[in-house]
Amino acid sequence: MENGNNKEYFPIIGYGEKMIEAVKKNFGGNGPTYPRSYNEARIRVKKQVENLKKEIQEIPEEKRMKEIVVTLRLHEKFLAKTYTPNTLFKETRFENIGSRRWKFYRGDEEKYSKMHFVKVDIDSLTNFENILESNEHALSDSLKNDIRKLEDISILKKNEVIQGFEEEWEEGTVEFVLHPFGDENDDMIRKFKNILNKFGIEDKNLKIKTYSGGPTFISAYVNKQVVKEVADFNPLRTVHPLKVNFFPGLRNSDIEPVLLTPPRGNSVSQIKVGIFDGGIDTTHPFLNKFAKENKSVQSTPVQEGINHGTAVAGVVLYGDLNQYEANTQLEDPIVFVESFRVLPQSDPTDLDLYEAIDFIEEVVPTRNDINVYNLSFGPIGPILDDEISRFTFSLDQLAWNFRKLFVVAVGNDGDKPSPLNRIQAPADLVNGLGVGAYTFDYRTGEKIRASYSCVGEGREGCKVKPDVCAFGGDSRFPIHLLSTDHSKKWLAQGTSFAAPIIASKAAEILGRCNQFSPLVARALIIHAAQNPNKVDNLIGYGIVDKTVDDILKCEKNSVTIIYSSSLNPSSMAKLPIPLPVSIQLSGEVELSWTIATLSKANALHVEDYTESAIEDTFYPHSKKYKFTKDLSSGKKIRTLHIEENQQEIEELLNDGWTQSLLPASSPTEKYQTEQARRSDLKWDTVVKRWTRKRANSLYRPFLVLHGLGRNGSADRIDYAVVVTISVPKYQGNLYEAILNEYKVLEPIHIRNRNEIMIPIR
Repeated sequence: MENGNNKEYFPIIGYGEKMIEAVKKNFGGNGPTYPRSYNEARIRVKKQVENLKKEIQEIPEEKRMKEIVVTLRLHEKFLAKTYTPNTLFKETRFENIGSRRWKFYRGDEEKYSKMHFVKVDIDSLTNFENILESNEHALSDSLKNDIRKLEDISILKKNEVIQGFEEEWEEGTVEFVLHPFGDENDDMIRKFKNILNKFGIEDKNLKIKTYSGGPTFISAYVNKQVVKEVADFNPLRTVHPLKVNFFPGLRNSDIEPVLLTPPRGNSVSQIKVGIFDGGIDTTHPFLNKFAKENKSVQSTPVQEGINHGTAVAGVVLYGDLNQYEANTQLEDPIVFVESFRVLPQSDPTDLDLYEAIDFIEEVVPTRNDINVYNLSFGPIGPILDDEISRFTFSLDQLAWNFRKLFVVAVGNDGDKPSPLNRIQAPADLVNGLGVGAYTFDYRTGEKIRASYSCVGEGREGCKVKPDVCAFGGDSRFPIHLLSTDHSKKWLAQGTSFAAPIIASKAAEILGRCNQFSPLVARALIIHAAQNPNKVDNLIGYGIVDKTVDDILKCEKNSVTIIYSSSLNPSSMAKLPIPLPVSIQLSGEVELSWTIATLSKANALHVEDYTESAIEDTFYPHSKKYKFTKDLSSGKKIRTLHIEENQQEIEELLNDGWTQSLLPASSPTEKYQTEQARRSDLKWDTVVKRWTRKRANSLYRPFLVLHGLGRNGSADRIDYAVVVTISVPKYQGNLYEAILNEYKVLEPIHIRNRNEIMIPIR
């Protein structure tokens, strides 16, 4: 195939979903041993319930509801969602309203498990005591085993409610998170406001947002005394500080002449990128035909905000201005900017961003023409594992409900000591991209993480953060930006300017490939990232410095295939990897794949924040199966070719051996604890894998995807898979061989500039 320059160009291959097949698989493994007998557990828990009832009696009426929220903490062996004590909840009439991680120490060793928040009343506690007094033989094994899982049942301690405050903190804006109380929610909020009123905090100074079936978020400006006094309000789940650096990245930056000529403006792109920021200079000659200012929050724009928004918009349209030679006239940009001014807020003393979040929640559902949004601002301070900020939860909900891609800067505190250098909300979202910044090593020219770029890890559901990095510059190698002085440009640094580079690429991918979704664009961006360590907490999956043309192309012997589909929780799908059998391959075959999913988020279950995910297993050879036989001394395992070893297989089967339902996987599957699975990113919405195999060890390889659901989720799981097959030493044309053998696959139609740009008359 040829492109417009008469050079060979092999478009990325699509329609991999046409090859997908349903599949079944056996799951093995034994459950854990219990830490104590039922009788030992019964005596232990009975004493804890007696103490709990005394604690409840001591709670003042103004700090409680009729039902009390208590914590039910599980032994660390029972972290998995499958070990949630649902039988106990049902038999005792305890209402499970959320969960989060529980960190504790056994001796000097740090451990972590899960705590469940449950609503109880005196009747349900009495019912529980009666169960504990019952004859053991009258109880189901399921109920007894649930009781054996318990470590503690008590009221959440104040120091577990108060999170993220530095020792020197005296006053400021905080976010309170309240448990859901259903029909009594309004009454709960009224009681909480009454307490704040006693400390002089008026209702008009409170920002309140309740999500249906979810938590209530309340922001207020308070001092240290108020935080301590309200921390024992029983329905309060947590309180944490909020600080905002509204316009990061332009202070102390240098200014130089721009020395570039604006585009002619003969045409405008149909591809749109939304930016939520401080507004733009609509008169700027580099913006006035290629960017639009839309409705905004009800506040007066400030120059600092327009400076920042103009710089961000310029990066979306043109990237780093330093890439262009002096006196160059720029091309009409291939994307168009839709700007929404959300900063500053109406009240400049409000540091909670609730007004901005409300505005974003209003805009996104109404703009069907925008699929990618950039956010280069947010609260200062590292994310907290045990709670989700409203900003993060809001973006994850919008991404799930409206299938949008949010691209968020991870923050500029990466050079602070740990844990203050950790990524900042809302870059911890699980359904979008958190973007860090890279620069250059001044000695070697090598691409490296910019020292200010915040680092991972992320939270459950997106442990790898940042997802990717783009150029953000530093003091030696600044990024060159549009300035509101039209004859000048800023020389600056920051993740604020790395994020829009990625947002622009993602939007261009969608605009040039009509059949791609924002989920496919997200998977392609991550797949294109390069990290010498494969993946780490510094630059995530790596640096993205490829053009969109490079991301969307294959080489003769390095071919990329896209699969886009969905599955139900617990169902499975087989994705054939189209390695041709009609050609002779030798040497090594390199395979890599990236899986991205959309997951409903649950802010009540922070430790189980993603309600769905996909577990992948690789099968390199479709004719090699495992055969096993259980012996008193252990299990014997053989891997045999079902055609070449047919006679031997018959003998084994006659001798009581069992053949696996699917071929032998690579690596061998083993039973894992939930903690080990989490370290393997089981519940993350992104999976990226690499393997290298001898060509003769591969025959019709495939992936099996297993849909995972929790918290009762039955929602279909949308996924996008990007697979690259590379055979560096093959002398033929692998690209053509794949298309010849797998007729359902087709090259993606990639629209050129003429198909995207609309002439301006």
